[in-house]
Formats: sequence, C-alpha cells, structure tokens
Amino acid sequence: MIQALWKQLASRSGLLRGRVYQSLWLEAGLAATIASALMAFVAGVVVLNQSARQLRYESDEVQRQLSAGLTSYEPLYGLQRQVQEASSGERVKSALVVDQRGVVLAASNSALVGLPLSHVLQLPAQSLLRQLFDECPSASSLLSCLSRDELVFHGRLPWIGGEAVLAMHPYPLALEGLGRYGDRATLITVSDGRPAAREALIFTLTVFLAGLLPLMAGCVGLILRLRQRLIPELLRLAQVDALSGVYNRRAFMETAEEMLSRADDAQLPMALALIDVDRFKQINDTYGHDAGDQVIRLVSDLLRSSVRSADLVGRLGGDEFVILVQLPADQATAMLERTLVQVRSTDMQISPEASAKVTLSIGLAASDGPSRYELAKLMAAADAALYVAKDRGRAQVANLEYEAKRSSAGERMRNRIDGWQVRGA
Repeated sequence: MIQALWKQLASRSGLLRGRVYQSLWLEAGLAATIASALMAFVAGVVVLNQSARQLRYESDEVQRQLSAGLTSYEPLYGLQRQVQEASSGERVKSALVVDQRGVVLAASNSALVGLPLSHVLQLPAQSLLRQLFDECPSASSLLSCLSRDELVFHGRLPWIGGEAVLAMHPYPLALEGLGRYGDRATLITVSDGRPAAREALIFTLTVFLAGLLPLMAGCVGLILRLRQRLIPELLRLAQVDALSGVYNRRAFMETAEEMLSRADDAQLPMALALIDVDRFKQINDTYGHDAGDQVIRLVSDLLRSSVRSADLVGRLGGDEFVILVQLPADQATAMLERTLVQVRSTDMQISPEASAKVTLSIGLAASDGPSRYELAKLMAAADAALYVAKDRGRAQVANLEYEAKRSSAGERMRNRIDGWQVRGA
C-alpha cells in the first residue's frame, strides 16, 4: 500500500495532468457558456427589434382606428363608447382624448372625463401617462406638449420596454354638438408590451440553451483532441529539462514538496542529494560547450539508471543535479557511492574524436536529521555537505549529519569504555 502511494506521489506528470485537465474543462465550459450567451444576446437583439416594430405597428393601428371617431361628426358619447371598447381588448390598457384646452373629452376610465389633464397626471394610477409629459411641468407647457407626435417604450427592456407602449398623436376634432370647428384633439393610448417582452425573453433563453449544447459538444471534442495530441507534449515540455531529460527545477521542487509532505505523514525515511559535476568548466573550456552538453546528458542517464522509478531526479541548472529518494541516510549514502563508482568507471564519449572521465561531488541530507521533511532545510544541509565534499578533494559523498551522529556515538562509546577502565582500576 505504501509503495502504491509512493508511486502515485512520484508521478509528477499525473498530478500536473489532472490539474491541467480540470482547468481545461472549467475553461471550456465557461467559454461555451459565454459564446452561447453572446449568440443568445444577438438573437435577442434581433427579436427585440422586430418586436418593437410590431408594437409600433399595433400602436399605430389602434391610433388609426380610434382617430376615425374624432372626425366622424358623431355625438361625444359615441367617441366615449369607442374608446372604452378599444380598451376592453388585450392590446390597449387605456386611452383618452384631450382637447386643445387640456380637458379630457373621452377616456377608457369614465371617471376621468371632464377633468383637466394636469389633474389627471397627478393621480397615482397615471404614473405611466406622466412619462409623456415629463418635459412639460407647467400648465402652459403641458398644452404645447399636446401638439407633439410621440411614442415611448416603458420598462427595463431596450426598444420594447417590457410593460407598456405610450403613443400620443394630435388629430382634427369634428364631433356633433361641440360646435367648435377647426379644433384639434390629442389621442393618447397605452398599449400592453408585456406579451411581446415575454416572448422575446423566452426566445432568447431558448436560443441560449439550444446553442449551449452544440458548443459544449464542440468543446468536449476539442478537449479530447488536445488530450490525445497536444497536452501530453506540453506537459512534458513544462516539466522536463530539455537538455538533460530529467525534471526541471520548478517541477522537481513542486513534486518534492508533495512527496516530503506525504512521507512526513507516513513517517517514511527520505534523503536528498545535491550533485555537481567536478571541473565542469574545465570540460567546457577544453572540449567546447557541445561536449559539456553531452556530459550533462550522459550524467543524467547514469543518475536515472541508479535510482528507482519512484525516486526523483532533477536538474537545478548548469552542472547541478538533485535527487530525492525514499531511503535512510546510510542506504542513500551507499547507493550514491555506487553511483560514483559507476560514473567514474564510465568512459564518456563527448565527441566523435574525444572521450573523458567524469567524477561527481555529492552532498547528502536526510529526514532523520535536524532538517526533518522541510525541503528548504534539506537543500541547505545538502548544499553545505556538497561544499565539504569539494573541499575534501571532490569525487565523494558527504553527509555531515550522518557523520556527526557516528562521531557522537563513537565518543559516547569511548567514554563508557574509559569509565569501565577507571572503575576496573
């Protein structure tokens, strides 16, 4: 079970691939939703524009039908009956006829007949009607506004409004019994815009939902294609150092943090080693940078072959490598010493004409020391040990914490022996 967990943690590619796929699915879903919303918005604009035209036509038709009664030379009560009949249908919410003096001659609400328009506009139920006369606050300006030809959409939706369409048109006035020839009257109608707005919203929502399905299907197909072809290559490039073929610095650090955290929970022994190629600058200066690159590749192959598949090998930069293994300090030291022997005994072919012998200096730190499972402290301790290995003559493994423990244990043993000798004497 522990081995299975370790392999799972060591698979950096699998962890990063999972996060990339999760982000990709979320981004694809968001993109499909936004695209469908834009498509629905465009369709909604078209439908709203068409609905606005239809409402204008219907409002003009209502005005045309009622205006016929203004010049029919019929009695005033006939005009009142026509206005009330028009308001009893589904299209017209209310209507009224106002003469040029500002007095209501006929209205769908018979209680308004005979009232001055200024008084009608103050009534709470006439809030919609007041929108036609917002720019006419005084009584004199109100009368001048009656001569305007105007159409207003009321509500939250553009071009439609959503609630009502208010229309105001002046017409000649010729009714029996008025005796005022040459007078004019203004016909005001309030048409119901809610059915058209409701239809526009339903259509827009339908377009959104209908468009979302094919867009999501297209995104799914694209993601599957990316998963098969492009993403694996991108993930490899994001994690692997191009020259050495091992993990780059960022991929190693992120994966090592996760592995150390899980190892801390399971109390598994861990060891981290920093590795330098000895006299690497001299190789570059003698044989050229191409030869130096070849040495980096060959050393990377040897390091990967010396550890298990669950262990991590990374290149921090230049000729510096790092290894994280699940081993106690003594076993990790023995493994690295075998690696040194293998590298030293390998005749590296750095060019068609030349070969070179390469040695490594290694600094080691383990989780049973003061650094515990903290990556930064382990790397600092391994770096200090690496400098000691170089000072001692290179081509060796230095583990200062392990050496200190052995030295301390040997000193305690010597003191106990000396103590027995003293008591024996």
